[in-house]
Amino acid sequence: YREHWQLSVEAIGSDAPGLDAEVIQLYDTLLTNLGVTGYTLELNSIGCRECRPAYLEGLAAWLDTHPDALDEDARGKRQTSPLRVFDSKNPHVLAALADAPKIGESLCDACRDHFAAVRSLLDAYGVSYELVPTLVRGLDYYTRTTWEFVGEALGAQSSIGGGGRYDGLIEEIGGPPTPCVGFGAGIE
Repeated sequence: YREHWQLSVEAIGSDAPGLDAEVIQLYDTLLTNLGVTGYTLELNSIGCRECRPAYLEGLAAWLDTHPDALDEDARGKRQTSPLRVFDSKNPHVLAALADAPKIGESLCDACRDHFAAVRSLLDAYGVSYELVPTLVRGLDYYTRTTWEFVGEALGAQSSIGGGGRYDGLIEEIGGPPTPCVGFGAGIE
């Protein structure tokens, strides 16, 4: 119904945590240089192909024992992409999910180390962030680091930019295994 203009940044070919931090720092610097204030960087790790299945199994078990935790929308998300239940906008669902297991509790050593390095580098860059253990990206190809820049003045549509690592995407569409990280941000 309207044209959408988007700024996108992609870094392809390296799985180094320094690249995650650099891409995040780039957008933080851009916002600062544009005079944008009143935003928060939310940060999480959603694991990889090796550690996420065990987490999803634990999440499913928790959800099975809490059938009233999800509304109709969240139940639909659970069927197609279980992590997306955390994308609910329903405050009752979000309150119930506060007690659900978090992905950070199930990260493998490699993902835990990667995320610790990303956070350490962001600290060194002076980029402030808030750890949000329920932050997920809306597409299943995301791996490891995920983030969202949230503007407090925007209300329900508070995202001003978001991204993450998607190391398996190129392989999923027929290319060779290629690590990637990037973000998209609306220009309007």
